[in-house]
Amino acid sequence: MVAYVSYATNLAAAQASILAITGSSQLQWMKLCNIYTRFCFQIGGGLLCGFLASLLMAVISSISAFNLFRFYSTKEFLVLKPI
Repeated sequence: MVAYVSYATNLAAAQASILAITGSSQLQWMKLCNIYTRFCFQIGGGLLCGFLASLLMAVISSISAFNLFRFYSTKEFLVLKPI
């Protein structure tokens, strides 16, 4: 659950940063990266670290779930029966 929430917050931050990069003519918002270039580099690094953390949380959760279900499953799990 935490991996999904982390991924969702990273996507929301990515959407906001794309708005900062491209601007919006309908809302009369100008591009921020033309003015604050260091901010754009920092937000890019932050998004990269956030997506990497989300990916690692999903991998660790998958490994943990596999070990948990393997520990409590029957011994004949996915074993073919003789004919």
